[in-house]
Amino acid sequence: MPGNGSVVLSGVLLAALLPAVASAVEQPAAPPAVQPLPTVPPGTPVGDRAAARWNRLLLAAVPRIAAGDTGSIPSAVRDRLGQCPLVLLATVRRVAGADGSPSHRLEEVGAGYAAAVGGRFEVIDTENPPPAANVDFIGRQVLAQNGRALVGLQRVGGSETVLVFDAESLLFREGRHGDFLMRHFVWVDPASGECSMCVWLLVKRSDGGLAVVEEPPRWLAAGTREDRAIHVDGNEFLLGIPTRRAFALLDLPPGRPLAWSPALRGLAVEPICPPATVRSLAAELDHRLQPLRDGQ
Repeated sequence: MPGNGSVVLSGVLLAALLPAVASAVEQPAAPPAVQPLPTVPPGTPVGDRAAARWNRLLLAAVPRIAAGDTGSIPSAVRDRLGQCPLVLLATVRRVAGADGSPSHRLEEVGAGYAAAVGGRFEVIDTENPPPAANVDFIGRQVLAQNGRALVGLQRVGGSETVLVFDAESLLFREGRHGDFLMRHFVWVDPASGECSMCVWLLVKRSDGGLAVVEEPPRWLAAGTREDRAIHVDGNEFLLGIPTRRAFALLDLPPGRPLAWSPALRGLAVEPICPPATVRSLAAELDHRLQPLRDGQ
């Protein structure tokens, strides 16, 4: 899986991937409950649009040691860090619309780690990867740690065509590894069945609420390949073993920046996103996307 940081449009024109987001939430689902994002089952092919489940690739992220105390990482670990990319997959279902015309529904979003197995790229078991994936002993330790971190992904709301989830993340900001939530707003265009995603950073306030980080949200086309650059803090090693805080992201996934607005700032920090919030978020994101449509 390439990791050059480019946004892959998969042969679809940009216009088709900049849908009118507000139209994608006309029939909201039941009020959400915060729950873990599912793990994609091992053996699931990545990017098979004809599959009944997990038929859309949203993101493939290949981690790479890029900055900081890079000498603290043994070369054997560094070389294996990007062997099995993180993948975000979605299930999009074609259904009949209210007028009988074809429509599409976003049923689920999940995460996993993938590798080339038997000539195809598929999700693997992070605790017991198949021999055909060629993951050695050190690679297994790296993969197992990565897999356990998936429990930090939490669904916080959605509708029939939108799903919102948070990822607990460490990012290198202001000279240190800081705690953030990376919020993901995933939607499917009902007409085309194409998915897109918007991501932004949040921090927890002292009163328990959330606040936006002064960095622009980013719009990502489905199938984005991320060169996930990692910063290393050598002070976060104990007896030569990296702790949970030893590694931090340098940036958000690659995409098109969107301008904040007062309305978007207010909606972006809701701790959960019931259908009414989803509709308002979609309308505001639709407005923020308009300059991209005009300038494509």
